[in-house]
Amino acid sequence: MKSIFIVILLIGAFMLSAGCNSLPGQPVAKNTLTTSPTDAVPMESGVTVSVAEKDPIYKTLDVTFAGGNGQVQVKDIEVLFTGGDGTSGTKKLNPVKGEAVTFQGSNETDKVVVYVTYYNGNRYKVIDKLVGTRTREPSFTPSGA
Repeated sequence: MKSIFIVILLIGAFMLSAGCNSLPGQPVAKNTLTTSPTDAVPMESGVTVSVAEKDPIYKTLDVTFAGGNGQVQVKDIEVLFTGGDGTSGTKKLNPVKGEAVTFQGSNETDKVVVYVTYYNGNRYKVIDKLVGTRTREPSFTPSGA
């Protein structure tokens, strides 16, 4: 009886070390992205950064700086991207109205987090958002045409 227990234990250890730790037919957990709360920025330091939906064909995603009351106080804007497929990247966004950075998104929902750092040393998370793909409008053909 003791030898059977040892054999079963050894087989289990070999399966775990070989990476065979999921049973057949069980779904494998997907990469799930979640968001967390953003910081409250004082009104006199507020700026606007926008995140567009992904392009439906190319899956690109644009993040744009739109200015604001605190624009001249901004030292640095950092944009963190995490793709639903596990890819990630970081880009610096210039604090100049109209400046934008583009990320190559995935076919799944992606995540964008934006941090704004001010010359006084304060750093705020202003965006933490999941981004889907923009849906395409169906083409319209007038009847009788």
